[in-house]
Amino acid sequence: MKEIIGFLYENPSGAFATVDNGKARVRPWGFMLEESGMFYFCTANTKDVYKQLQQVPFAEFTSTSKDMVTVRLSGKVIFTDDVSMKRKVLENNPMVKSIYQSEDNPIFEVFYIEHGEAIISDFSGQPPRKFTF
Repeated sequence: MKEIIGFLYENPSGAFATVDNGKARVRPWGFMLEESGMFYFCTANTKDVYKQLQQVPFAEFTSTSKDMVTVRLSGKVIFTDDVSMKRKVLENNPMVKSIYQSEDNPIFEVFYIEHGEAIISDFSGQPPRKFTF
């Protein structure tokens, strides 16, 4: 799992998929951090993605390196009101901090993926490697 975590810190930009009325919705997204085996992300509760995750709390995130190595995370989305985690997300990402400014911002939401699967693959001909978390 250390390989997955290291990869995501080196390649935090990717795509995030949700379900909206039975259809896939994908948008550019950023991985925030990993802590205690949970992969954290954030959004605003005013966005469609938040509403979609309230309706169907399952998602997938994928990121690809310049060498075409790909990691996919999928699982159940859990929102947290943990102020210390919100603070960590803001401290680790200046762009997010410029948007939300404070862990007390009422629209700022932090969530993690749990009970999931991580897959790392490349074009080496080797089968993808799967991890559960």
